[in-house]
This record gives sequence, C-alpha cells and structure tokens, in this order.
Amino acid sequence: MGYKAIIFDLDNTLLNFELCERQAILGALEDCAVSLDLNGVSETIFLQVFETYNSQYWRQRETFSPSELIEMSYRSTLAQLDILTHQISNLGESYWHIFNHSGVMEPDVNKVLTVLARSYRLAVITNGFVSAQLPRMQAAGIEHFFEEVVVSEAIGFAKPSPEIFHYALSRLNLTAAQVLYIGDSLKHDYTRSNTSQY
Repeated sequence: MGYKAIIFDLDNTLLNFELCERQAILGALEDCAVSLDLNGVSETIFLQVFETYNSQYWRQRETFSPSELIEMSYRSTLAQLDILTHQISNLGESYWHIFNHSGVMEPDVNKVLTVLARSYRLAVITNGFVSAQLPRMQAAGIEHFFEEVVVSEAIGFAKPSPEIFHYALSRLNLTAAQVLYIGDSLKHDYTRSNTSQY
C-alpha cells in the first residue's frame, strides 16, 4: 500500500523558526526605538540573553499568555543588560505582531510542496498557538497546499502525544500506514503507541 498523504511539522521543517524569532526580537526593538548601539550591546549578545530567559519563561505557557511571556523575556533581558526603556509592554505586543506575520521558509519549501501536492494529500501538525501558526503559514504563502492544519492549542494535545497524531489521521480519514510524517525532532515529532508509530 502506498502513501496517500504526507503530514509535515511546521517549525524548522517548513518555516525557519529561528529566523522568524530573530526578526521579531530585533524588529520589536526597532519599532519601540530601543537602540542596542546606544547602549553598547551587540545584537548577538542581546539575542543570547533574550533566548535564555525566553526558554525559561515559555515553560510557564499554561499560566501566562504569549504576550505576557514575551514581555517577561524583554523585561529580564533589558534589566540584565542595563538598558532602560518605558516601552516594555509595547515591546511584547510588537514582537507578537511581527512574529505572527513572519513566514521565513526553509530552502525550496515552495518547490517541494508544489511537486508533492500533485500526488499526495498534504497536512500539518504543529505545536503552538492558532493565532501564530496559521498567520505565519499565510505570510509564507503556503497555507493553500494543506487540506488540514492541526494546531496543538486548538485540540488540547501537543506533540509527541499520540492523540494529536490520531486526531490528524481522523480528520484525513486515513490510517497510520497510509501517511508519511516529516519532522525535524525526535523529541517532538516521534511517538510510539501500542499499535502505531509516527
């Protein structure tokens, strides 16, 4: 039996998460007139410090909203680097707006999807927020390729939970044997259930 559908992960498979995030981090600083040069801080150092705090705060994503988590990351980063600004709440809002409309693709994604769409049904399974993942796909101009887009926030299960894979299969009305899944992470894109592997 051949494959009837291909399901993709989104971040770092179709879209380049790191470049999208970098655009948002630095773009928000520019929007809010926070100059790293005037404060003697390089972009590299700022990004390193920000991403350290951001990874810590995102573990609390069930307690805080995305914009609150981003604001906390900016607040801690600016404090550590001794950068003063009254724009912290605006930085969080600006970041989220830029990130949600950032569609930097991995190389040759459009070409690959164009070829595959001729022979297979295509879908996406992604962890994250509906308000971010769907607009980012639209910004990249790839949303039209996919019959189904399953976002963890919308269904209450995140990869690598088997439930999110089963949900996608049910939406496609296919079995696991009929679907090829493509992702970038064994931690998040691989799971084993009693009857199926994804």
